[in-house]
Amino acid sequence: LKDMVARDAGKILVTGSIAGYIPGAFNAVYNGTKAFIDNFTEALRNEIKESKGVTLTTLMPGATETEFFDRAGMEDTSVGQAKKDDPAKVAK
Repeated sequence: LKDMVARDAGKILVTGSIAGYIPGAFNAVYNGTKAFIDNFTEALRNEIKESKGVTLTTLMPGATETEFFDRAGMEDTSVGQAKKDDPAKVAK
């Protein structure tokens, strides 16, 4: 980031989550980590706001159809059972 700001050119994409904005009972580590990432990225964005050639973007997808819910043991939760976004559309 420092080098990008020095040359006033560059792009960074950070994968955050809307989960960073909710308490996330039984997912405290995940939601807390995403809260940190979302806020840290926002703070950095504010710090480099004078650098018009550098963008710092936070991708904040909702529930996406991946192996996440299986790996997290969340298939039996309401979000685990709900319809999720297509990963290709999220990436695009």
